Amino acid sequence: MTVSRALRNQPRVAEKTRRRVVAVAERLGYRPDPEIVKLMHYVRSRKRGALQGVICALWNWQGATLPLYFHDLAAGAAERARESGYVFHRERITGALGGTRWQRKLLNRGVQGVLFLPQSPPTDFTALLDWRDFSLVAASLSVLGPEMNRVAPNHGANTMRLCRELTALGYRRIGLVVDVEQDWRTNRGFSAAALSFGWHEARERVAPLVWQGELAAALRPWFRRERPDLILTTSEEKVHACAQVLGLPVPGPVGFASTNIRPEAGAPNPIAGIDETPRAIGAAAVDLLASLIVRRERGLARQPTETLLTGRWHPGASCPPRG
Repeated sequence: MTVSRALRNQPRVAEKTRRRVVAVAERLGYRPDPEIVKLMHYVRSRKRGALQGVICALWNWQGATLPLYFHDLAAGAAERARESGYVFHRERITGALGGTRWQRKLLNRGVQGVLFLPQSPPTDFTALLDWRDFSLVAASLSVLGPEMNRVAPNHGANTMRLCRELTALGYRRIGLVVDVEQDWRTNRGFSAAALSFGWHEARERVAPLVWQGELAAALRPWFRRERPDLILTTSEEKVHACAQVLGLPVPGPVGFASTNIRPEAGAPNPIAGIDETPRAIGAAAVDLLASLIVRRERGLARQPTETLLTGRWHPGASCPPRG
């Protein structure tokens, strides 16, 4: 059992013993049989229940009210952590604790993995503490540092899918409205997709509005110039904000859609758009983090990877079909 645990990087084996076993296995040319590995994984999963470790989810929202997207993502992460045998708890990052005290707090709790939830404002946590003690995964693009693996929505693919669905409903002039900070943070995923669609597939091209500062000051002249028959933005809140600035009803003569909606089961959607499936993003982030914990991969990622999840299209009353 000691050899088996050492080869699987189990924490109950002393590091010195693990290195010795691995060295002997490499010298003998040992390679695990994938069929046996698959069988043993099945056997262990049938009697899972032992504690695997502790995962801490960090967040920094300053407001009293958290968006539903945040709650859904955190719930998906917590559920998957429990299913995988991990203790899961959330910690809000404030200025009350310095880096050394944060380090001690996490280590005293036996934390092995740190999951970064969506942050507001977007933040670089590189200098918060010494990350070499923990496995790290971000479940959002709002985590600007340190370098780590992450799971996030596929904003480019989602925007492209949304434009195609709206075109199929009969809309010809689809105009994207996105703030510059959000577009930058997503590696221009929204504007690049809108420009590509406009250039290659759209019936009529509409220049995206990538705005900064006051929304009304940028939106009104853009709307008069581009004359979109549908405004596409990045949240249901921004749909209503754009409609209010322009004095347009929803639904009304101009359609509205969002790249991020929260559909209600069994109920018609007031806003059409993409469900980014935040619960699935949270679960996938925990799966990735658990694999790093098992392999004892701690600290900054040498070759950071991004796992991008594609969302689901949902029609809604905000953009009825056009003849």
